[in-house]
Amino acid sequence: MKKPLLYATFLLFLSINLFAQAKPKVIVKKAMAPLERILSGTGLPYEMKNDSLAVIPYEGENIKSFTVIIQLISDLFIVYVDLSESLPTKITEAQYKYLLESNNNYDVIKIGMTEDGGCNMRVDLYKAAATTPILKRIITQVANVTNIMAGDLK
Repeated sequence: MKKPLLYATFLLFLSINLFAQAKPKVIVKKAMAPLERILSGTGLPYEMKNDSLAVIPYEGENIKSFTVIIQLISDLFIVYVDLSESLPTKITEAQYKYLLESNNNYDVIKIGMTEDGGCNMRVDLYKAAATTPILKRIITQVANVTNIMAGDLK
């Protein structure tokens, strides 16, 4: 009587082990920051400096290399290029008038001067209106205008 009970108990434990399913491992995806999520769809090569700052390297005909910076501040995407850094030997006080008059020639890009005498090109885009195609178009336009300015300032 003890042997059949022992065999039955053994078969019960064996069947539980054979048919029990292991818990599936949950793969946790890293949550992407809003800036990285929108930039990932543009197809542009970017480097995230932190959750709210990204840098995109560019090259052009008139300028060897420069960076377009995208920053997310509160509900604004700010896309800008520091012209003083990108074109350090080309911008003098003689070109300030040309740069400020250039504001009339481009859609959403605004060119301005900083307190320390530097010059930058910038676009502000509300987060609510930002889509991947719109942000890509703005980044491309900022890069193209930087290249055009570099050629004009030769």
